[in-house]
Amino acid sequence: MNRFSFSRGAVALAFTVALTACSSTPPEDKPSTQVAPGTQARPILTAGEAQNFVAARYFASMNPNEAPWTPEAIRLPEQPDFIVGPEDSSGVTHHSIQAAVDAAISKHSSQRQYIAILPGDYEGTLYIPAASSSVTLYGTTSNPADVKIGLTLDSEIDAVTWRKTVNPSGKYMPGKPSWYMFDNCQNHKGASVGIMCSAAVWSQNNGLQLQNLTIQNTLGDSVDAGNHQAVALRSDGDKVQLNNVNILGRQNTFFVTNSDVQNRFLSGKQQPRTLVTNSYIEGDVDVVAGRGAVVFENTEFRLVNSRTQEGVVFAPATEPNLYFGFLAVNSRFKASGDALLGRSWDIETAGVAANGQVVIRDSMIFEGFNQAHPWGDALNSQRPFAGNTGAKDEQGNFSRDLNAAGANRLWEYNNRGTGSTVVAE
Repeated sequence: MNRFSFSRGAVALAFTVALTACSSTPPEDKPSTQVAPGTQARPILTAGEAQNFVAARYFASMNPNEAPWTPEAIRLPEQPDFIVGPEDSSGVTHHSIQAAVDAAISKHSSQRQYIAILPGDYEGTLYIPAASSSVTLYGTTSNPADVKIGLTLDSEIDAVTWRKTVNPSGKYMPGKPSWYMFDNCQNHKGASVGIMCSAAVWSQNNGLQLQNLTIQNTLGDSVDAGNHQAVALRSDGDKVQLNNVNILGRQNTFFVTNSDVQNRFLSGKQQPRTLVTNSYIEGDVDVVAGRGAVVFENTEFRLVNSRTQEGVVFAPATEPNLYFGFLAVNSRFKASGDALLGRSWDIETAGVAANGQVVIRDSMIFEGFNQAHPWGDALNSQRPFAGNTGAKDEQGNFSRDLNAAGANRLWEYNNRGTGSTVVAE
């Protein structure tokens, strides 16, 4: 089994973020040189336009009568409902995280269930099903590297190999809460299980909270530079929070979808809303991908280009009638080579094509990114990237539709660092 080492002490932060401001800048000496409207290859928002892209907008409900989601900092109890750890540890209720999750869901409680995880390596998949109760999983130390959860999985393996890898000892059985998730994938029709079943950790739990954990798909560089989706964390639930979490992998490390219990991408459904704070995400191609409204605050994205030459951070599949996809604020982007900040993932469900939406603002973009062309052509359709710089009037003022159908919706605002420089066309 291929393993790769990591050290994440720098991300063990413990402060509360302000979701509404989204206007502070990183503590760097040099101000941003990004000036609107930018170029067609690298469009830049104005200060007025940037006011549209704050967490409250991303966390709004598709139901006009429902208030936006306003997440608070994760609060941990003095006594958890369940404790996972080695057999010789005091107070332990379960020796596997999956067993603790199954027990929590089986209570059929309307109250949040708290599962504390003692330091250790927990090899294997973890499935957290849809349920009446939300689940909080947290490591008992402030260092996320102390608790490692994951497995080696590749989207290209066949269903038989997948079943033997994921369920060697029968932890997924009929009657258990997570059985439907496993059963859907083991009965997948096709030569390979595909991206939807390649996740080491997969949750459909609304209100899921993760803190002080490392989630990893350890496929790493054991495969070639081809299409080997190997999801570390997949989340389909709404109102999900991650704080002080490492998500490690290569292709499609963090995958957000609005899928139902039949494991199908949907159109016209509430986008699952997710807040990621004080975390670290590592991969190589389409590291953060899928369909959802996700806000990243004080998060580091690192592209590891050892398997492929051109890394890509974001691959959003936002529906065109939805205006908010991925937002990164006060974060850091690091890469080597000639990496891309993102590209649209043009998938189609029920006749509705995607037009991915991303805003990176008030962040540090280090060297290693293509300054002239940081956004790539769309995945699947190969639709060429087309930025929108608007039109100027006689006074030199310009205006533009930020959701124009003929343009990409991949934007920047007020970023710093070598990789943020806009190169004139």
